[in-house]
Amino acid sequence: MDQKMNVYIWDMDETLILLKSLINGTYAEAFNGSKNVQSGIEIGTMWENHILQICDDHFFYEQVENCNMPYLDVMKQYDDGRDLTDYDFNKDGFGPPSDDLNKKRLAYRHRSIAHKYKKGLHSILEKDMIKSWSKLYDVTDSYTDMWFSSARDCLEQCAVGNQVGLLYCFYQ
Repeated sequence: MDQKMNVYIWDMDETLILLKSLINGTYAEAFNGSKNVQSGIEIGTMWENHILQICDDHFFYEQVENCNMPYLDVMKQYDDGRDLTDYDFNKDGFGPPSDDLNKKRLAYRHRSIAHKYKKGLHSILEKDMIKSWSKLYDVTDSYTDMWFSSARDCLEQCAVGNQVGLLYCFYQ
């Protein structure tokens, strides 16, 4: 293999740091009075609420938050491929994955989560919620001087392999 391949990994740390800094006000404080601190806190709190609602309603957050698996396919060996169409995740007796039965139940949850990810948020959210997320995205992007737009542009450049765009993204 003579051709060099560059691999770029999107690191969620910056996104989480932005969210935390909005919630605790340090994002706005860094602008020495040119940003309204309370507005930033409200924006961050709205994101936190939206994210937790989605996680609770669609991704079994309360059930799996203490399972600490590094990725969704880690439990794949316990998944027997059962049709989950009518599976009742709230009544299957799921507990910590300390035995094979609960590892299988966790694997079912992971498969369900992966399936939802593949279909996208539009497949699980109602139109009003999608509008609410879009509005919050726009408000946040404006408040953060286009941080989201810049990140999206960088990811799109990565997706198409535009080397000039990538250099701009990584050296801003």
